[in-house]
This record gives sequence, structure tokens and C-alpha cells, in this order.
Amino acid sequence: MGETVVVEAQAGNTSLRGTGFWLLWANTVSIAMVMSADRFTFEWLVGETLDAPDWASGLVLFALGAPVCAFVLTAGALADRHDRRRMLLGTQFAGFAVLIASAFVVWSGMASVASASLLAAAFGTVTAFSQPVRSALLPTVVPRSQLMHAIVVVTIGTNTAMIIGPLLAGGAIDIEGVGTAFAVQAGFYLVGVLLLTQLHVPPAPAPDHSTGLRAQVGEGLRFTWAHRELRALFALLAVGGMMMMGSAVALLPKIARDEFGREAGDASMLFALMGVGMIVTSAVLIKTRQRITRRGLVFMAAMVVGTSNQVLQGFAPTFVWLQVLLFVWGLSGGFYLNLNQTLIQELTPPEKMGRVMAIATLTHAGLVPFGALMASALAGAIGAQPAMSVVGVVSLTCVLLALSFAKQLRAQV
Repeated sequence: MGETVVVEAQAGNTSLRGTGFWLLWANTVSIAMVMSADRFTFEWLVGETLDAPDWASGLVLFALGAPVCAFVLTAGALADRHDRRRMLLGTQFAGFAVLIASAFVVWSGMASVASASLLAAAFGTVTAFSQPVRSALLPTVVPRSQLMHAIVVVTIGTNTAMIIGPLLAGGAIDIEGVGTAFAVQAGFYLVGVLLLTQLHVPPAPAPDHSTGLRAQVGEGLRFTWAHRELRALFALLAVGGMMMMGSAVALLPKIARDEFGREAGDASMLFALMGVGMIVTSAVLIKTRQRITRRGLVFMAAMVVGTSNQVLQGFAPTFVWLQVLLFVWGLSGGFYLNLNQTLIQELTPPEKMGRVMAIATLTHAGLVPFGALMASALAGAIGAQPAMSVVGVVSLTCVLLALSFAKQLRAQV
């Protein structure tokens, strides 16, 4: 199987068939569904079921993402040294165990801010070890000529999961409660295990075991810092993770609940609409990807649109207007997600892919809890909608500065 993939890649094959891509895609989509539902479920558990204050929601979201900061660089180095498929299988089983434990804690009536924080931290640890490995696998099973095509198809799948995940969680909460929502998510982790057992991965480059794990982490950091395009790209990913996604997961459920009096199902619709917008953009990119030039500039322009939209969300007068803004936010987010992943994977050599994708996870997903904690604290002081606008202004300022000074990234084709 591995030899077939290599031959196809060398021949410039333009099909994703026979590469193992669709198994990896299905696994990625199933996990994306769980992750999008999990953030929503934990926030609703603390904010609604436990009726805890705003700072408690921020604390749990912080616990959910903080392990990414602590462990993801180590996970990336391990992905460059060990069997990536086995690492993924291990994280799938661990994620299932954490979600089942979460369901039993809720069903038993023992749920508290402290227990929710511990369970969120455990699930965040699973995420930290799985994300860079899964991302590093994609360019090993897909020919380089088809990399952007594959990334766009993955984005369509994961954003479909972003729609279904929160809706599934919100519906389960409304019908059977938070415990059932966790149990349903655990089931999707088992589906992911079954998919991975069928995946065959081509042989990876021989890992360098002559240096220690810490030294290899340092090597990956030095490579990324020395690479001008990657350095600018990761700075913008940090803005997207901390300022944009962090405020979204912390503030959108609060805005829906506190400002407009909506229930869980309606609040989850905001994330669903954002996912629909990303799917629309991704579908367009499948048809137009070969005609896009200066992809770095397009990526940065999409961030200008996205951060401007974030400012407007704080002024939405009705829930309908907020829904429209979230759909448009998703349209710009489709460019953001597809182009940053394509640029990173094209600029990174295979033997460093695990470490660089770990840094990408750190700058994007790892900073989400810090952004959520900051946004929650700000919301407690000035209100959720004003907080969203304030964070949006800061985000927009950062992106405009990058647009002015990051000449190498603007010119990246």
C-alpha cells in the first residue's frame, strides 16, 4: 500500500483515491465533530447546569485548551520519531475514556466547577497529543500536487462537523441533558478507532534518534523562527486562536443566552452558521484553487474581513443579525483555514512536519484558552457584546500591522 502511494505521488497523480486519504478524512471529521461539541458542552455545563459565574466558564475553557500549550510541542517531536498511526489510536482510546467519565460524573450528580475543570484538562491533553500527529499524516498520504485539494476537502468535512457537533450537543442537552451529550461524543471516538484500524500509512523518513526529544523540539522552534514566511504566518495564527476563536467559544454562548434569551439549541446555531460559511468558501476554493495567486495576501485579506466582522458582532441589535454576521465570519474563515494549512505544509520539509504542525497547533488552538479566559474576564467587567467588539478591535489592529510589514508572506504564492 505504501509503495502504491509513493508511485502515485511520483507520477503526479491528481486523484485522492487509493492514498488512504478518505479514511484519514473520515477520522478527522468524526473527531472534529466531537471537539466542536465538547467545547459547547463544557461551557453549557458550567454556565447553565451549574449556574456558575462567567469566570468559571473561562476557567473550564482554559483547562480544556491549556494542555495544548504544555504538551503539543512534545507531541510534535514524538510524531517525527514514532509510528503516527499508533499514536492516533492511543489518543482515540484515551478520548473515549475521558468522555465516558464526564458522562458518569454528570449523571451521578457529582459535577462541579472543579470536576469539570479536571475533565476538561484531561480531554485537552488528549487533543494536544492527537492534533499535530493527524495533521502531519496528511502530506504523507497525499501527493504534493493534490495537497491544497485535500486540505480544502478536509476543511469542508471538519466544518460540516462544526455544524453537526454543536447542534448534536445542543439537541442532546435539550432532550436528555449534558451527560447524554458527553456519551454521544464518546461514541464518535469509537467510530474514529474503527476508521484508523483500516488506514495504511506509507513509510516515513527515518527519524533522527541521535538527539534527545528536547533537542528536537528546539530544532523545530529554531527552524520556524528562522523561516520568515512561517514566522509571520504563525503570528497571525496566534491572533486567530487567542483573539478570534478564544472570544468566540467564550462569548457567543453568553451573548445568545444573556443578551437574547436563547436556549442551547439556538446558541449552537451560531457555530453551525459559521461552519456553513466555511463550507461555502471551501467549495468555491475546490473550483478556483489553481487560479489563486499570492495566497499569502489572500489569507491576510481574509483576516482583515474576519476581524472587522468580530467588531460588528458586539453591536448586533438582534439575534438574527448576529446569525448573519456569524455566517459571513465563516465565509472569511474558509480562506483562513484552507490557506494557512496549505502554506504551512508546503513550506515545511517532511522530516520536520510533526514539529511544525505542533507549533501551528500551539499558536492556533493552544492559545484559545488564554483568549477565552481573557474574554470571559472582560465580559464580566463590561458585558459579553462590548467585550467581543473590544477584542475584535485589538485583532484587527494586529492583522493590519502584519499586512503592512510581512512582505514575504504577502508575496507567497
